[in-house]
Formats: sequence, C-alpha cells, structure tokens
Amino acid sequence: MTERSGAPFWASSPSGILTLDGCHYHTTESDLADFAPEVLHHYGLESLLRMAGTWAQLPTAVALLSLLALLPAGAIWEAAVGALVIWLFLSVTAPSVVFVALMKPISWLSHPVVQGLLFVLVLSTLAASGQLGAVWMGLAGFVVFRWRLPDRLLGRIVTWLRRPLSPLLPDDAILRNLMVRLALKHGYDVGGTDRMQQRVLEIMNRHRKPRK
Repeated sequence: MTERSGAPFWASSPSGILTLDGCHYHTTESDLADFAPEVLHHYGLESLLRMAGTWAQLPTAVALLSLLALLPAGAIWEAAVGALVIWLFLSVTAPSVVFVALMKPISWLSHPVVQGLLFVLVLSTLAASGQLGAVWMGLAGFVVFRWRLPDRLLGRIVTWLRRPLSPLLPDDAILRNLMVRLALKHGYDVGGTDRMQQRVLEIMNRHRKPRK
C-alpha cells in the first residue's frame, strides 16, 4: 500500500510525519488508514503526501509569477508588495480549498528549473531595457520566496488569520482536505475525516505542551 523505493520521501516521528519537501503532518500512517482506508489504499501514502506538498507550494509559486508579471510595469515596490499580499492571501485560504485538477500545473510551476528559466527570461528582458531596479528586485524576490523566508517570518500571522477557517495548521489542513476531495471524487466514505481532525489536534496539542 505504501511501498517506497530508494531514499524514503517521508519518515515517522513522535510528532507525526515529516517529508523531504519540508512538510509536517500531525498524523500517522495507521491513523490515516483508520480515517480514510479506501483513499489510502487507492493512492498510497507517499502519493498523497507528494500531492499535499505540491499544494503547499501554491502560495510561493503564484507569488513568484505575480512578481514577474508586475515588474515590467515599472512600479518596483508595488510589485514586491503585491506579490507578498498574494502570497499571504493564498497562504491563508489555499489549505481550505484543495483542487486535485490543479496539482500537475502547480507541480510544473513550482519546479525550480522552470521558475529559474522564467526569471532569467523576464529579468534579461528588463536588463536589456535598462530597468536595473526591477532586475534587482526580481532577484531579491526570487531568493526571498525560494528560501521560503515569508513562511518563516510570517508563519504565525498566517496561522492566526487561518483560525476562523480551520483550527488545523496549513499542512494538516491541506492533507485532510485533499483526502476529502479524493474520497468525494471516487465516491468513498468521508465520515472519518472529522475524527481525523480531532486526532490531528490531539497530536498537535500534546507536542505543544512544555516538557516538565
């Protein structure tokens, strides 16, 4: 059901599942098998985790594309602020609205080679036209978003803004909603997802408690 070849993409820890793409899910393989056995059997755990990780990259991918689209207009700081606002909006809302049909386009747009080529193309054009300020802002924005600095600096703000939408952290919300979408797609039972949310919160709260 969850066969893995080569280097493992995910690993279990006391606080849940950790993946190579930097995601942390407060759940276990056995819990997922209990909550949504048909979805897990159909796709396998690694495939589900890869899809969830792809969706988690949506805010960064769209923010980078937005920066590239706005910089040629010449409003450098407006482009930077606009990209950051788009990132913040998607970071808050995207975990609650997972669309399986968009996984492949997002995966392609999130690939570092594709993003690098797009930036080289646009920034080279800007440099040829003498817009050096836009070039430097583009380079800075590429580094900032690729290094996921907004996630590190604004993660708590995103979590606070998400509270009215879901008590779950973004990664957990994405995995839960992905499994709901896939269950509905194939006509599987989704009754276990409410229990899944309660179990995730239980694990989260257990590991947030200070150790004595």
